[in-house]
Amino acid sequence: MIRDLYYLKAIGYHFLEELPHKREYNINFKNLNNNIKQCTLCHFSKNRKHSLMEKEQKNNNLMILASHADKSENESGILLNSSKGSLLKKYLKLYLNLEEKDFYFSYLFKCFSYGKNDDFSLQSCLPFFYDELNLIRPKILLCLGEYAFKSLGLKDFNILRGEIFSYQNFFILPSFELEFIEKNPSYEKKFIEDLIKLKGFL
Repeated sequence: MIRDLYYLKAIGYHFLEELPHKREYNINFKNLNNNIKQCTLCHFSKNRKHSLMEKEQKNNNLMILASHADKSENESGILLNSSKGSLLKKYLKLYLNLEEKDFYFSYLFKCFSYGKNDDFSLQSCLPFFYDELNLIRPKILLCLGEYAFKSLGLKDFNILRGEIFSYQNFFILPSFELEFIEKNPSYEKKFIEDLIKLKGFL
């Protein structure tokens, strides 16, 4: 592993010392949730029926990040209340024996975005995510999909997917987003292999 890292460095890869957008001030979970509910910084706020954030702080070892929620989650206010959410929960139960209480889930976009990625809106939402990260303090972040991965300032998703990286006091594992698995079931085995790598952190 170390040899591979030195090889990548030799051919031009750069490794981050820490994630960008580090927040220095203190905020509690309740205030963060209220700030998200009242946010009007981008046009996605007009679609909001419920803010797309966990209702309670769960200081779990595993935090999972995906890009955007489904319409059913916006309507119900219940995270993972969708076909892709059910699929994720099934995988986590089958291969890691995790219930919903055992992991913390987050979306990049805290308001319903109709499945669209929008870089302007992202800049409004990213500070909320980093506040969540600082509050939850997971051992490992499972990052689902290339857009979520790049949004954290990281590159080369196709090369680094399935690898685990150390960042100060936590790790990152990038893998496929659930929409991709639903449309491309031939990649399911690789996704499961990625999930199994999390066992040592839980």
